[in-house]
Amino acid sequence: MRRYVLQALLFSTLVVAGVVYWVPDAHGAMQFYADKIRASLFTGLLTTGSFLLSLKIFIVVKFKETVFDTPRYRELFEQLKKIDPRLKRYTQVRNVSNLIFASIVSALIGAAAQVTLGLVDYFPCFLACIAIAAFAGAMLFQTLWLVHTIISDWLDRTEDL
Repeated sequence: MRRYVLQALLFSTLVVAGVVYWVPDAHGAMQFYADKIRASLFTGLLTTGSFLLSLKIFIVVKFKETVFDTPRYRELFEQLKKIDPRLKRYTQVRNVSNLIFASIVSALIGAAAQVTLGLVDYFPCFLACIAIAAFAGAMLFQTLWLVHTIISDWLDRTEDL
């Protein structure tokens, strides 16, 4: 989980550094953000966060039932546990659950930042809004990637049957 947060922080830092370095006109950038980007970020982050919130339980329970509770996975897990006895069966389910939760929180905070900090005509507030949105986007992308990885692994295992 820490790795995902650190990667998202690194990404948001790089985005802010890019904005600071490559934007010659701070006032023009803030005006463009206010006119064209802020509302879209608010809507997108709020929608994505709300959607994930409504599906979190379904996603986690379905992963647990269809992937981690199958006899095939139990056999595989028992073999892996012989190699490393510290393994826990539902660690991946917990990781997905925690990452989805962090993505939901970051998306909702990002949406709230767009209509609070985003309304302040001050360059550091503008940068904070960009950083928060970039962080939320990175968290959402990593959630998507982890879910994709688990589904791909599951499909690969079911094809072997």
